[in-house]
Amino acid sequence: MSRRVRDFMKRNLITANLNDSVAYAKRLMRENKTHSVLIPPVRGGRSWWIFTETDLLLALDSGEDPENISIGDYASPVKYKARSDWDYRRALDEMINAGVKHLPVVDDSGNVVGVISSTDMIDDFE
Repeated sequence: MSRRVRDFMKRNLITANLNDSVAYAKRLMRENKTHSVLIPPVRGGRSWWIFTETDLLLALDSGEDPENISIGDYASPVKYKARSDWDYRRALDEMINAGVKHLPVVDDSGNVVGVISSTDMIDDFE
């Protein structure tokens, strides 16, 4: 039987707010050994955002103090998602075709229930 996204995804969502600092996101990522932070929709909104290690590098390269930079200045709205019941190949194809390394994972109701990264798939693949 083929492996499913639910077999690879991280269920512990690491989240922040758009107005949190880059320094805070960096600490979250380091403490939780993750390469991305999800930002839930702002009250009344529906769009999730994502701040990745690439965004972190861009922010740090700006020369500004990471305590004074909002992650919202570098985060991107989530455009691509995976479903937990997808075959891992479908998620991998989605990442490759979209040019992303992280996909929030949604359940049948569209609720974000996890996140999967290319690193998770490589590290966990047997």
